[in-house]
Amino acid sequence: MRSVWWGALGLAVVAILAFGAQGIRAAETGLAGELKTAITHAGFAAKYDTLQEVSLHLHHAINCIVGPDDSMFDKAAGNPCQGQGKGILPDIKAKMGIDPEYQAAWWLAHLADEAIKMGDLAKAKAAGHIIEVQLTSMSKM
Repeated sequence: MRSVWWGALGLAVVAILAFGAQGIRAAETGLAGELKTAITHAGFAAKYDTLQEVSLHLHHAINCIVGPDDSMFDKAAGNPCQGQGKGILPDIKAKMGIDPEYQAAWWLAHLADEAIKMGDLAKAKAAGHIIEVQLTSMSKM
């Protein structure tokens, strides 16, 4: 079952990277701060050496992506994007609807969540790297 899920996730990541080329026009939408913060925490997740540290920073990335009104938001992990917007997903939705960039960000939040649940340091760090790369791509559009 896990291999099927990871295969589907692999296809989703390829789709995310393709959609990333369209960008989310961060400067136009006011998402620049949230993206920068989420990128920073995804980068921390990719480089730290304990599952506890990596999971914390993946939670931070999730929290910046989904915003505090979403069921995936983990209040206990803290909100490094507080005051920067309502979350990447709600801000994209409010300004551009549920477009390809919204879908890409949705997948990134779920990738981080699944990586945390797996409890595997290497997979969690890889998720952090994927999220950092994709959000960086999105921020440049």
